Amino acid sequence: MKKHVLLGLTLMLFCFITGGIYIVTSIQDVTQKLENVISFHQVEFLRENLVHHIKAVQSDLLLQGSPHTRDFEASMSLIESMDRSAKVCVGCHHSERIRIRLDDLGNTVEHYMKLLSRTLTIRANNERLENARMAAFAQGQAILKNVGSLSIASADKISERIKKIHQDINIAKHVLIACLVLGPIAILVITIFFLKRFTGSISTLVQAAKNLESGDLNYRVEVPLKNEFRTLAKAFNGMAASLQDEQQKFQSIHQLYQTLFESAGDAIMITGLGKENLGIIISANKASAELYGYSIDELIGMDITRLAPYSKEMKFRKYIKTALLGEWSHKRVKRLKKDGTQIQVDMSMGLLQLGGEKHLLTFCRDITEQLHAEEEMQRANQMTLVGQMAAGLAHEIKNPLAGVKVSLDVLADELQLQPEDQEVFSRIINEINRMEKLLKSLLSYARPPQPHYDLVDINRLLDYSLKNAEVTAGSKVNFSLRFEKNFTAELPQVEVDSSQIQQVFLNLLINAIDSIETEGTITTTTRMASEDSLWVVISDTGKGMSEASLEKIFTPFFTTKTKGTGLGLSICKRLIEQHGGNIEVHSHIGSGTSFVITLPLAQKNRE
Repeated sequence: MKKHVLLGLTLMLFCFITGGIYIVTSIQDVTQKLENVISFHQVEFLRENLVHHIKAVQSDLLLQGSPHTRDFEASMSLIESMDRSAKVCVGCHHSERIRIRLDDLGNTVEHYMKLLSRTLTIRANNERLENARMAAFAQGQAILKNVGSLSIASADKISERIKKIHQDINIAKHVLIACLVLGPIAILVITIFFLKRFTGSISTLVQAAKNLESGDLNYRVEVPLKNEFRTLAKAFNGMAASLQDEQQKFQSIHQLYQTLFESAGDAIMITGLGKENLGIIISANKASAELYGYSIDELIGMDITRLAPYSKEMKFRKYIKTALLGEWSHKRVKRLKKDGTQIQVDMSMGLLQLGGEKHLLTFCRDITEQLHAEEEMQRANQMTLVGQMAAGLAHEIKNPLAGVKVSLDVLADELQLQPEDQEVFSRIINEINRMEKLLKSLLSYARPPQPHYDLVDINRLLDYSLKNAEVTAGSKVNFSLRFEKNFTAELPQVEVDSSQIQQVFLNLLINAIDSIETEGTITTTTRMASEDSLWVVISDTGKGMSEASLEKIFTPFFTTKTKGTGLGLSICKRLIEQHGGNIEVHSHIGSGTSFVITLPLAQKNRE
């Protein structure tokens, strides 16, 4: 556009300069021609003066010798005036032909003056004087005739030049009128053209800017513009695209942070620290609502100190003052739920700057499960210690008990006892057997043997255990008991101690048999749990267990059987964990029980 404007202005300037030069040149040419015409008129005037002088001299020639003749000085003065008139215009402003005639006229006048001089100098001889006068008179008449013809030619020339001057003046006038009329029109047309181009392009860009201001970042300048406006439109579209990308990035980041904020497992709250909203919750996530029992709408606008027990409120305000100093606080404190119950939480709070304003950022994590796990860990450590002590006692009791059993067996064989005494001996030996079994379980729990890993087909091992369990079931129950197998074919081999894992399977299968009081089904299932682990599930349709029993099912010495030791499942759990696996139990009263064993395919930390 800038080039076009400069080109248009240059053309306009060129037209004005050309027209001006033409007008000035025309005026100068007409002026020069007028000056020439004036010169012609002056020459004609001088020629008329020459004719007048010649006629006066001719009259003097005719009157020479009469009383009316001029004196000598007057005649010489007249002759000199005639000479000057003859020499005024010799060749200026004339063509070559006229110039030659003027030169001849000059020569003729010069000859005429010589003849006149003779008439003035001859006095004695009248005949010669008369001849001289007649010759001079004839010469003068010839000059008059020649001057007359020149005057006619000059008059024609003057008329022709005046006509040409008139034509030139008319042309210059028309050009001047055209410049005066067409010039402003051309300026107006060019101005309207460029204004239309400018205003149309600018209107398009202004409309685009308004749409962008209103938030329509999808708007693009689709109207084809030219020159700099096209570049500006491309820049505008690029700016709109950049703003749209930035907005999408901002929305993505905002959505990401909002998702993280809402999906965080910890309770997160933002509290105001200004004069007008000190301690007021302005934002809370879903975990906060679940932790304290309020809805998010109820939490927003609440004083955060209401979540602290009354006895801890002043201490909590100290935490806020600490946060105002820019320090983070990490405390294990009690919080107050909506129903009035108190919970133990790990709380972190610190200063958060948002939009130039100070806020309190609070993280709270419910540590109820953690404390429960710590208690379980502590109890497990205690049970380990108890198991070690029990193992020591079992080792000390085992040998003397074996001696007592052997002695009783010998006495029972050698002594002739009454049936009542024989029954007493039999009960004593059975109790000793039960004590030996208990001592063996104690030793297995306290010091489980080190596993010897081999690659094992878990389906084959479980199938072998099922056959043993079927034999046991045949001798223990007198009702219909079905065994179902849901094995996944072509499972990868598992790196386990086959004897220990078979011990676990047999224990769980025997427990399943014992839990079924009438006819039922025991189902065994194998399948992949992940790329590097598998599941073994042993389920029964027995009587099931209560929630209280489930919580203690793996606790040493806990049993629901009348003759159980309470160490079988504890030993199973310990063996599975020793293999890097996990065992879980799911049960409901009247719906049966399922044990889910997770075993890794390979042992990562083999010794």
